[in-house]
Formats: sequence, C-alpha cells, structure tokens
Amino acid sequence: MPRITQQHEQQVRQRILVAALRVFGEHGFHRATMQDVVRESGLSVGAIYTYFKGKDELFLSICDMTVEETLTALATRLPAGSGVAEKMAIAIGFFLDSVDAFAAMGGGTSFLVHAWAEAESEPSVREMLVRRREQIVTVGRMLLQEGIARGELPAWIDVDAAATAYSALLDGLTLIGLEEGAGYSRTESERRAVSVLELLLAAARTERPPQVRIPSEPFVPAWMAASLDRKAS
Repeated sequence: MPRITQQHEQQVRQRILVAALRVFGEHGFHRATMQDVVRESGLSVGAIYTYFKGKDELFLSICDMTVEETLTALATRLPAGSGVAEKMAIAIGFFLDSVDAFAAMGGGTSFLVHAWAEAESEPSVREMLVRRREQIVTVGRMLLQEGIARGELPAWIDVDAAATAYSALLDGLTLIGLEEGAGYSRTESERRAVSVLELLLAAARTERPPQVRIPSEPFVPAWMAASLDRKAS
C-alpha cells in the first residue's frame, strides 16, 4: 500500500475546506449539506468524513484556515511600514485584498454574511465568528500599542475598544460592498477606511476630549410599543 504523506493529507483537507467555503457561501449553514460539499470537492463521502465529523467542524475549520493564512501573510508585510500610519494602511489594504480574493473565489463574503445571520441560533457559528473577531482585534491592538509606544498615538486611547470598533468598521465596508453590487468601488472602500484612520492619527496632537455619554433613555418605535402592549395584555 502506498504511504499517504502528511503533505497529501493537508492538500486534501484544504480542498475540502475550499469546497465547503463555496457551499456555505452559496447555501448558508442550514441549507448546505455534507453531500453538497462532497459534490463540490469531487471527493468521496468517506474522504470527507475522514477529516471532518460534520458541518459544525467544517465551519470552525474554515475560519481557522482563512484567518491563520491571512494573518501569517499580513505579518510578512507589516515590517515594510516605517510607522503606525503606514502599517495600519498596509493592514487595511490587506484586509480589503483578502475580501476581494475570497469573493472572487466564490462564497467568501457571502459565507460571512450567512454566518452573521445564523450566529444567534447556531452556537458553532457564533464560536467561529468570535474566534475570527478575536484574532483580527489582536492585530489591531498590537498596532495601536506600538503607535502609543512610538508617541504616534495618544496614551489615553482605549486600545481594546478602538481595535474592536475598527475591525467592525472594516467588516461594515464588506457589507456596503455587497449592497453596492456592481457599483462597488475598491477606491471608495479605501477612502472610507482611511478617513477614520486619519481621525485616529490626528488625536495624537490633542488632549483627551470630554467623556462622551450615551443617553440611557431607550427609544421604541410607536408601532413596536403598541405590539408589545398587546402581547403584555
């Protein structure tokens, strides 16, 4: 019997994950089946189940594959930046490159949209998204902390909050791209991301502003309030 090498196993595993990414992007988590993955990959049912127990494990593994590969590639690019502004610009461009690449491959952006829609009812999907967010935010924290250490950013910045908010901004740009469809402009996405980055960098020359407080009085639309009243009665 010929010996199956570790490299071959890795290639087969990645082939399955790429096929699953397309399937989940097209059908969503609930409607996608393992048989769909079998057809898309061109492998046998036995080969699929040799590597993955089911949809939940596939979903989590897709996240690990995409995030690990992109963060590793990003780490090789960041040293080209001479300061935090250039490094953050590299990170923004790389994020948009990754979104464009996965969308062109099929299923990339749609996969994320389906995941966000199903996170409330599917614990495994939520786990996947939380892990993805944590890894992206970790990169943001590192860049902001470096900027503070270099004196390029003010020490009063809430590093965790800023990194989390900026990661959400970048994901929001992917949603705008879906909304714009054929009218999507990569240049516009870059302009929007950079405009917020410029505000952050400008903060280095200012004192901390007065604390902003969010009003605590909730707003409930009239039609919704009436519906809630009927349910309560």
